[in-house]
Amino acid sequence: MSNCKYLKQKLNKKLECKLNNKIITLKDCKNCKCKEYDFPDVGKMKSKSNKLAKLEKNRFSLFSDDTTKCFICGSNYKLTWHEIFGGRNRSNSIKYGLCLRLCLACHVRYQNDINFNKEWHIKGQTKFNEVYPGLKFIEIFKKNWL
Repeated sequence: MSNCKYLKQKLNKKLECKLNNKIITLKDCKNCKCKEYDFPDVGKMKSKSNKLAKLEKNRFSLFSDDTTKCFICGSNYKLTWHEIFGGRNRSNSIKYGLCLRLCLACHVRYQNDINFNKEWHIKGQTKFNEVYPGLKFIEIFKKNWL
């Protein structure tokens, strides 16, 4: 659909041009010479995604220096990153090196494995406390896994 700031969809699913104050088709809107685009949140989204992209680009692992092979099986085919703490803590995992380099097969296998995740949450918190003694894990990740 067009992003013209004058184009509005009515309850009856018809399109209305607020500039000309009449019902139009999408083709009419595309051919309109008066259309103006409205992108209010693009700047905010871009900066957020740039911060995350920068973190992802500089990803590292506290558990292994060798990021050229899978941490579990040793394969070097289709490698990906697994953040130990996902969801709202994904960026914290990336920032503090709580990531594992896994091949795609291992990542798919262990991504939603409760026992694997529970074990690595404990290992992750323990390693964090060793490497970052001045920081409080619970304040950053909002949960205690030990």
